[in-house]
Amino acid sequence: MFQALESLIPILLLIGLGATLFKGGFVTSEIRSGLDKFIYWVALPSLFIHKLSATDFRALEAGNLVLVLIIVAVAASLLAALFGAVMRLSKDQFGVFIQIGFRGNMAFVGLPLIIFAMEAGGMPPDLVASALIALAALAPLNNLISVLALVMAQQGLSWGVLGRLTRKVISDPLIISALIGSLLGWYGVTLPVVIDRPFEMLGQTAITLALISLGGALIELEIKGRLGLSITASVFKVGIMPLLAYGLTVAWNLPPDQTFIAMVFAACPAATVSYILTTQLGGDDALAAAGIIISTLCSFVSLAVVLALF
Repeated sequence: MFQALESLIPILLLIGLGATLFKGGFVTSEIRSGLDKFIYWVALPSLFIHKLSATDFRALEAGNLVLVLIIVAVAASLLAALFGAVMRLSKDQFGVFIQIGFRGNMAFVGLPLIIFAMEAGGMPPDLVASALIALAALAPLNNLISVLALVMAQQGLSWGVLGRLTRKVISDPLIISALIGSLLGWYGVTLPVVIDRPFEMLGQTAITLALISLGGALIELEIKGRLGLSITASVFKVGIMPLLAYGLTVAWNLPPDQTFIAMVFAACPAATVSYILTTQLGGDDALAAAGIIISTLCSFVSLAVVLALF
């Protein structure tokens, strides 16, 4: 349990710092928006390239981990859709409920937690590389399911929607950087120090800035009376989804380190990008905000349990 607290407390402190800075006016909405773009387009891709290019992929087996996480995401989204249909949610709420129920904040919460746990000891050095591979593989799938859920809930499906979705997936910076880093690592290409060092330095900023930005987002978003439905979606995300993940890790007999990654990613709170997608594609943005806040609070318990048990 001490290791769980040792890994979680730094994350809580940085999220709290972000909330304090935003509340005090040191970080404005415009600054946070620019920060998110820097993280997404520069810092995280740099982290991917630096870590993956130094990974010996021929000795790394992450296929089953990726498969398990893909099945978990699809199953959770389908179950969330079933829940939404049973509860007869409105068009504006249906797609948002699905997003909250399946899409976790893996890059901004799960990845830092895995890195902290590895640094605390007891975890193999290729743990982060496996997590990055899984994260890169899930990025296009999560985007696909999220966009389809939001758009189909309100407008149905059309060729125009599929075209825009395809362009978004193939231009995603996380996917592109993961592909570049993976190819370098697979073929054993060592980057010169003068090139790799900037990637390393930029990548080191990703986790810290992401957590600070998340803290600001939690202050900025407004709940506006969606407490009941957001609690239901949050419990689904940090309660039912980890149970699905655990069942599949047992069925696939994943090794302990990969089981740990799967459980951390499954127990993460709803992704803050869900709110951004909701505002851009339409939907109940108040429900999206409430779901992010409530699931983040609930995930402190679920992640602590995962760290203590796995």
